[in-house]
Amino acid sequence: MKDFYFKTLVCALIACLLPTLSNAQQNIPVNPVNIPINFYGKVIDQEGKPVVGAKVNLEVQANYFDENRSEQKQFPLETDQNGNFTLTGAYGAIVKVLSVEKEGFELTKKVKRGYSYTLPAEFQPDPNNPVVLKTWKQQGKEPLAHSLWHGKVVCDGTTNRFDLISGRPSPEGNLEIVCVRTPLKSPPPGNGRFDYKFEITVIGGGIRPAQDEFTYLAPEGDYSKSLTFSQKADDPKWDSKIPIPKEYYLKTADGHYGMLFVDWYAAQNSPTHLEWNISINPSGSRNLER
Repeated sequence: MKDFYFKTLVCALIACLLPTLSNAQQNIPVNPVNIPINFYGKVIDQEGKPVVGAKVNLEVQANYFDENRSEQKQFPLETDQNGNFTLTGAYGAIVKVLSVEKEGFELTKKVKRGYSYTLPAEFQPDPNNPVVLKTWKQQGKEPLAHSLWHGKVVCDGTTNRFDLISGRPSPEGNLEIVCVRTPLKSPPPGNGRFDYKFEITVIGGGIRPAQDEFTYLAPEGDYSKSLTFSQKADDPKWDSKIPIPKEYYLKTADGHYGMLFVDWYAAQNSPTHLEWNISINPSGSRNLER
């Protein structure tokens, strides 16, 4: 009987202590906003070679939500002989890549700019696996022929032709764009889906989507006469964002290389807005630096 009462007393004491332990744990900053910052980076060119002496400007932001304010501090750095740079001893919540500069080099537009250190951290710095920032080492810009067009087109299967060099609509043009949207008008509320098809052709030449980090050197081959993108309204994977590539390499009938940017607002009623922008190297070179 004495053992029973003793065990009961011990259990009661433990039960009294548990809330105290729990409250103590709640005072531990499990999700601190600002922490010590270390950042490790590496700058390379399009061939993967290190870029020495590049000026890197980082910004560290500290957030003070209880005071409804934030502070930013910039840290100018420079890459070493291996293209590496390191930031240590800072304090905050977010690191931003403001710029990477060296004459004759251009930072990719696809670079990730922000890295969050707020716990649970989205980003874990690693000196053995630095953040890689890609740049393009310019080969020497050449004069490019530019043309652009923007306006309304009917999405009923009508063939729209444009002259690649002048940028003007022309029945004899060598750029052909056809768009189809069904229905032409927005459907009743509650059913926003529609069929669409977008076809783009370079008459006598070729076209291919540009998915490279940089689009300054047109590929030699693997061009198609035309490209078609479509989607049915009843497709279970139907995407309202209309996943159609906007950048393309092109090759004209006379062997000139270029870059084409196209934007088509399929979600709008027909006629809808269409715009394109083209740069072509008239020398026949694949160099598209601009």
